[in-house]
Amino acid sequence: MAIAPDEMRMAEAVATTRVQPLREFDQIAMRAGDLLRQVKLIAPYLAGKRVAFVGDNDGASRLIGLLGVRGHIPLPASLTLLDFDERIVELTQSFAEEHGFGHLLHSRLYNVFDPVPEELEESHDWFYTNPPYGAHNNGKSVLLFVGRGVEFCRAGRGHGCIIIPDARRRPWSEVAMWNTQKLLLDHGWMVDEKLNEMHAYHLDDDSELTSCLLSVRSARVPKPKRTPYQGRRVALGEISRFYGRRVLPPYPRYIRANGTFDYSWT
Repeated sequence: MAIAPDEMRMAEAVATTRVQPLREFDQIAMRAGDLLRQVKLIAPYLAGKRVAFVGDNDGASRLIGLLGVRGHIPLPASLTLLDFDERIVELTQSFAEEHGFGHLLHSRLYNVFDPVPEELEESHDWFYTNPPYGAHNNGKSVLLFVGRGVEFCRAGRGHGCIIIPDARRRPWSEVAMWNTQKLLLDHGWMVDEKLNEMHAYHLDDDSELTSCLLSVRSARVPKPKRTPYQGRRVALGEISRFYGRRVLPPYPRYIRANGTFDYSWT
C-alpha cells in the first residue's frame, strides 16, 4: 500500500493529539503508521456509509475525517463516536470542527455496559471497534463491544470492522478469537475477511503484540438470535476482569474531561 508523506504527517498529527492513555482501562495506542494503513484499507468500504465507532482511543474517526476532507480517501456519510471517556469525546468533536468535518461527526458519552440508546438501534451501516482484548476472561470484553456494535447496525445489512489480537504464541488470543467468531455466527453474522498481524502498539509489557483486522457482515438469515447483552444493562460483576486483573468493580461509568472518574450508575 502506497503511503504519501503528507498522509503520514496527518496520521502523526492525530497520534500526537491523543489524550493521555489510561493503561489500566486498556487505552493502548496503535502506532501511527499502522493506524494509517488500517484507515486507508477500510475507507473504501465506509464511503457514503453511516459508521458507529464503539470506542476510539486510537483516533481512527479523526484520521478518517481528516484524510477524507483533504481528498485522500472517500468520506463516510456520517461518523458517530461513542466512548466512555469524555476527554476523547471532546477532543474528537473539537478536532472535527477545526479541520472541517464537524458536520459529519456526532460524538457522545456512552459506556458499553449501558444498553444502546433506543434512537441509535439499527441506525448505522457499519460499526468499528478496537475493544479491550479480554486476555484474562476468554475474550468476553471483546464480546460486549462487538455485541453493541451489532446492535448499532441494521439487521441483515450491517457490516463491522473489529481489531483484535490473534497471535499463536499467545493462547489467550486464539480463545478470544474463537469466542468472537462464535458469537458472530450464533447471532447471524459472518466473517468476510481476516488480515493477520496488521497492527502494533505502544505497550510496555508486551511490545511484540500485534492485532488483526476482522471484517464481518450481517447475514440475511431468518430471525437471528439476540446477542447476550442486547437491550439491557450489564451488571458490573457480570464480566470478570473486564479491564484485566488490576481494575475491579465498580468500574467508572465515565472518565470526565478533567480525568476524574464518574461512578454515577443510575
